[in-house]
Amino acid sequence: MKQAMLIDQTKCIGCGACTVSCKAIYARASFGILRTRMKKYETGRFPHVSFRFRKHMCMHCIENAPCIEACPVNAISYVSGDAGGMVIIDDDTCIGCGNCTRQCPYQAPDRDRDRKKAEKCSFCSRRVLAGQTPFCAEACPVGAITFGNRDDVLAEGRRRAEILRAKGRSHAYVWGSADTMVLYLLDQPPEIYELPAEGYTASRQTLLTRLATPAGGVLAAAALGAHGLHLLRERRRRIEDESKLQESHAGRADDG
Repeated sequence: MKQAMLIDQTKCIGCGACTVSCKAIYARASFGILRTRMKKYETGRFPHVSFRFRKHMCMHCIENAPCIEACPVNAISYVSGDAGGMVIIDDDTCIGCGNCTRQCPYQAPDRDRDRKKAEKCSFCSRRVLAGQTPFCAEACPVGAITFGNRDDVLAEGRRRAEILRAKGRSHAYVWGSADTMVLYLLDQPPEIYELPAEGYTASRQTLLTRLATPAGGVLAAAALGAHGLHLLRERRRRIEDESKLQESHAGRADDG
């Protein structure tokens, strides 16, 4: 059964324990390349200023993940199985082109230029398939991360949102309920946390969008290059024919 992670933004203190735990386990990436990181947002005006934090990571789109569509070497795929559904990157296949980052609405994959690979949260897929919990969820000291069956986690998020609304936090709701395995319990509009409108991942990318990526550009350039080469050959042939014709006229003039 599909799993999910609920991140309660009303509890998160921005300590970064999730980031440290993740980096300690998945340390093959270069320094500074993180699968999850803490983002900080300032709201309000002086002297009434507050900081909010968001655990930034791959959202694991339930279907039609843009990064899968964008990858030119098919290095990104869904984990199969009843407890699967996570979006993972095959490190051996990845060429580090950066298409996945550019097409991701959350800018989740981190491009490791030293290794020429892309890095992103795998949802600790092997642990989850074995019935365990992701490392970041275990590391959180304030219980801001809840992991489990998606239906149960979503129901818990909605229950908390209802309590918050009853306390006057009218913006409280569960973001991501439509199409991601990562859910956020928010008490402010999503744009404050740099989150796009929900449902973004539900639309497949078109060939035109693919051609707008660098990989697609290579394909387009190849096609245009082939056409250009054909034009150059035709032009050279015409020039050669014209030269031969001029030589023929000149020869006849000399004979006269």
